[in-house]
Amino acid sequence: MKKYLLIDDEEIFNFIQSEVIHNFNSESETITYSSASEAIEYLKACFKKAEKCPDFIFLDVRMPEMDGFAFLEKLSEFDPRFFNCTQIFMLSSTIDERDKQRAFSYPFVKDFLEKPLSEEILNQINNISIS
Repeated sequence: MKKYLLIDDEEIFNFIQSEVIHNFNSESETITYSSASEAIEYLKACFKKAEKCPDFIFLDVRMPEMDGFAFLEKLSEFDPRFFNCTQIFMLSSTIDERDKQRAFSYPFVKDFLEKPLSEEILNQINNISIS
């Protein structure tokens, strides 16, 4: 069973994207957070308890409190083994080339995608192997 983590301060995007994921794979588990700092705490707990980490993380770029880049900074402090089981995708409604370049400066970011998620995107990313 695939596990997806959505991090977006807009609850409507989390709801819509959860529905897209469920339609794509009804047996998947989707977890949503509107706070990046809460999502970091969730991931720390998963790793500490040796629970299954999300297979995919979709991270909004622009959020209050902690934006997507601050989230990536926190993730870069994680044990490197975390990245053996999780693929991270930035998800944004605006495709600013500077944001894209910044996102790809983190070697664990797989891609920078435009909102909203679609079944086509999910099909593509499910075929990307973790490197």
